[in-house]
Order: sequence, then C-alpha cells, then structure tokens
Amino acid sequence: MYSFHSVFNTLSLRSRLISTSVLYLPLILIITLFVACTNSEDFANPLDSDNLRTAGAPPRLELFPGDSQVKVTWTNTGQEGIEAYKVYRRSTSNSEEPFVLIGTVDAPASEFLDTQNIENDRRDSNDLPLSYEYRISYIDINGVETPDPVNPPSNTEEPFRLWQTATASPSIQPLAPVVTIGDPTDLSVGLFWENYEFPQDFAIFRVYVARDKGDGKKLVFLNVAEIERDKFYYIDINFREDGVTKVYRVAAVDEFGVEGITTISATSPNLPPSPPRNFQARYYGRSIANVKYDVILTWEPNQEGDLAGYQIYTKDNEDNLLPRRIMRPKDSTVTIAGEDPLVVNQELLLKTYFITAFDDTPGNDGKRDESELVEAQQ
Repeated sequence: MYSFHSVFNTLSLRSRLISTSVLYLPLILIITLFVACTNSEDFANPLDSDNLRTAGAPPRLELFPGDSQVKVTWTNTGQEGIEAYKVYRRSTSNSEEPFVLIGTVDAPASEFLDTQNIENDRRDSNDLPLSYEYRISYIDINGVETPDPVNPPSNTEEPFRLWQTATASPSIQPLAPVVTIGDPTDLSVGLFWENYEFPQDFAIFRVYVARDKGDGKKLVFLNVAEIERDKFYYIDINFREDGVTKVYRVAAVDEFGVEGITTISATSPNLPPSPPRNFQARYYGRSIANVKYDVILTWEPNQEGDLAGYQIYTKDNEDNLLPRRIMRPKDSTVTIAGEDPLVVNQELLLKTYFITAFDDTPGNDGKRDESELVEAQQ
C-alpha cells in the first residue's frame, strides 16, 4: 500500500508538471504563430526574395515609349530597407541576348528614362516591329539584389517563378488628337476629334478613362475603347448619376504602340431623365348604372441608371396640375380606383392624365429634376 506521504508527493509532482505545462503553453503557441506568420509573410510580401511567385521583383512594371526613348516606371511600395533599383534591358531581336544593366535609381524614385542607344521604328526581316525588353530588381540595405541576376528565376523551375518583364518599341510620337466635348445629354459624355492628320504608321485611336473623385489621389486609367481610323468620336454612357467627373485620355497610336495623348475632363450634366414613352390610359366600368370607373395607366419604363421614379398627374376643373401617385423606377402600370368621369349634358368627360420621370438628384434650381410632361393616350 502507498503511504500518505508517497501519495502526497506524487500528487505534488503532478501538480508541478501541470503548472509548468500551463506556464510554457503560451510561449509554445507564440513561437508556433511566429513561425507560421513568418512563412506566410514571406509569400505575401512581393519584395521578399523567398516569395516563389514573384521572386521579389518590384510590381506594376510599365513602359512609355517615345522618340528614341523609353520611360520605365514601377510601383514604389514604400517598403523599408530598399536602397535602390536597377534597370536591365535587352533587344527582342535576339532571344539569347542577355539582359544588360543600363541604370541605377536611388529609392524612393520609381522611374527611369532610357535614352541609351535607343533606335526608332526597328523592324525584323518580316517587317514586324522589334521591341526592347526591360526588367527591374532592387537593392536592400545589406547590398543584396533581388531577384539575383546571376541566378535569375526561371519559368521552368518547380515551383514556378517569374521575373516580370515588359516590352516597348520606340517611335516618333503621333500628333495628339484635338478633342472637344459634345452637347450635354443625360448620363453620357461625347468626345469628338475631327480633321486628324494621320501619320504614315498610324494604327488606332485608344481611349482611357479614370474617375476623378476630387480627393487628390492618383487617377487609375482603364483602357475602355480601341477605335478604327475612320471613327472620330467616343460616347461614354457608363454613368450612374449626374455630377460625376471623369478624366479621359484620347490617344493616337502608331504601329509601334507609341501614343500621342490628349487629356480632357468632363462631368455628367445635371439633366432630367427622358419622358416615359407609350403612356396610355384605359377606363374600365365597375358599375355602368352608377357611372363607377377605374383607370389603368401603362407606360414603357425608362432605362436611366439614376432614375428615382415616376409622378402621375391629373388636372382639376380649372386646369391646375394635381400630383396623384408616385411610382417606383421599375413600375410600368398602375390602377387608380374610383376615377369617375364628370357627366356634363349627359356626356361623360374623362379625366386627362400626365406622367413625368424624375431622377435622384435635384435640378440646378434645387427642385426635383423631372422630365417633360407626357399626356396619356386614351
């Protein structure tokens, strides 16, 4: 049998072990979480050399070719520890040609203008445009370059790794179009450029759009249209409300991808919706003996993105306009009960009905922005 002291000692030892485990458990959890977070951050950070997806190359590499030059830009992520960026270039005329260092830029700068032995309008033996290919690396505070140009990532490796590149073909910039804004129409902006003088190597017109929220942030332009040479306009119908300002870049683009750009801003005008179409009124008798009628009103619903609803009107005996029903934007019919006509000299005088559409912004006078009145056909 166990003595009282041996049992007590055993229980005391177990208690100390449990207490020790409880004390060390948070530390073990912290270490585990630290390791897990470190591993996930290595792959989440695009400028980390352990990131197998990006291999650490600076993101959003973009090129802007011009006359015997290429402007190279990339995103400055603001990450600490970056001392400088290196810019490499090669010609696409020879796929075996190595990338050559052409410049170093101190951080936080994020662009480089390449004018070193740049040739315009280069073509291969098949008369196809030739390009220059660029890539960027960064130098950290320890002098380590990422990606490593001596041992660059290869798309044949497992797992797959990529050092982002971009290509451009320098050329003399085409003339920029002279762009004007068309007459205001509801929820649309028209851009027009006539009498354009085409260069010999002209390819297309291109339109970029960015929304300007007035907050001072950098505008993000999207390519929204590529237009053939016989079309000299672009109509932007992608507005959902009045008073929205957008900035447009209309570019003439040559065969080498070089652009002559005109920048212009426009605001969707504060105009009412179009009047509803095919507005009709149909009377239905509930009791001919007592001259009791209902009226059914129908119309084709509007398509404006800022439509707030419809207003039904009638007129009184003194020809004053009286508001009746407010309808929702998707409505296209309403039944009004008890619309008994007047009996004058034993003749029924039916009421006249009107409708307007109104949007969700006030007019310039501060009042509800309504379309023209439409009288119902009976």
